[in-house]
Amino acid sequence: MDFQLSDEEQLFQKSVHEILQAKLAPVSRQIDEKHEIPRSVLEEMANVGLLGVTIPDKYGGAGGNITMAALGAMEVGAADPSMATAVYYLLVTGWSHLTAKLGKEELKSSLLPKVASNKAFLGIATTEPGGGSDLVAMATNARKQGNKLILNGEKSYISGVTEAKKLGGGHLTLMKTDRELKHKGLTFAYVPINAKGIGTTVLHNMGRMGISTGILQYTDVEVPEENIIGDYNRGFFHAMLGFNYARTLVAAACVGATQWALDVGSEFIKKRTAFGSPLAKYEGISFEYADLAVQLEMTKNMVLKAASLLDAFDQGKSVPMKELNMAVAASKLTAPQLALDAVKKVMIWHGALSYTNETMLEMAMRGILSYVVGAEGALNIMRLILVREMLGPEYLPYR
Repeated sequence: MDFQLSDEEQLFQKSVHEILQAKLAPVSRQIDEKHEIPRSVLEEMANVGLLGVTIPDKYGGAGGNITMAALGAMEVGAADPSMATAVYYLLVTGWSHLTAKLGKEELKSSLLPKVASNKAFLGIATTEPGGGSDLVAMATNARKQGNKLILNGEKSYISGVTEAKKLGGGHLTLMKTDRELKHKGLTFAYVPINAKGIGTTVLHNMGRMGISTGILQYTDVEVPEENIIGDYNRGFFHAMLGFNYARTLVAAACVGATQWALDVGSEFIKKRTAFGSPLAKYEGISFEYADLAVQLEMTKNMVLKAASLLDAFDQGKSVPMKELNMAVAASKLTAPQLALDAVKKVMIWHGALSYTNETMLEMAMRGILSYVVGAEGALNIMRLILVREMLGPEYLPYR
């Protein structure tokens, strides 16, 4: 694998870094306290092509690939360690990419230009109150009625409920369309949040306060046939591809947050003295820093490997799916835990100061935890994927 970024990718990352450090980083605490990402920040991200980085040119996007999206996610995670902006970014970037790949032309033409210009939000709705990871057991269902689907059920822990209502847009929603076929009887479709029959409830999180989380209730919601993503009854497989994109971007955002934590930590331990010496001279701290820095570099390379394999897959190249699935799962398994560990250690280096809001470390810890406990796929699901690919599906517990 070539670990050297192309000139275009390096230039993209440099320009995104400069823009986000100037526009996003100064308001990251404000985002956490006011529970909202400033519209001006999102508009700036849209103006420079960041929100539409994976959307093709013909739909108003930048026409970039997943590697560029991952580099963007790293910079977003580093500029807003609360992870709120990272959640917004990876949702609209990852799921618009899947929509561009599998959506009907009518949907792509009407929705994607709005997402790229921050005139519509796009998220994902698969999780239900009775279970998050067991998608086959979902209760949300839809029946065919002429040229539309009639949707009933409930989705929970869904990001961007308030944002979609304010801005417009909606969520790619997984629904059961043939109960007998189990995972082969699910369909994936775009459901605008302002459709008749949708009710919403907002939940209150402990972190990533700048983006909402809520519940969506569907009562006889009409979903036009042209909103189906990919093929009818193939939604499980389409959603899994989308999760590969999204999980890679989650991992990339956590790489950025880890880098932010280490930057904060290194500056502190070089300046703060104890017993006459900088903290960085004490091996109990400096060795921890070295270990974290090495782990960060390895994790970053794994994330970029996952992104490059997804790019090759998108280009129609022959990609070993085992290698691709393992790279994505390993990235999503490792990066959130590393980010949390890095923030925790840097907090310990800071001592009591880090337990106040004088630093942003507590804010980062609250946000990163959302990716440790399950957003875009629980860590144990990543382990199951790795077991399936390394040992074989016969060793999965549910077979």
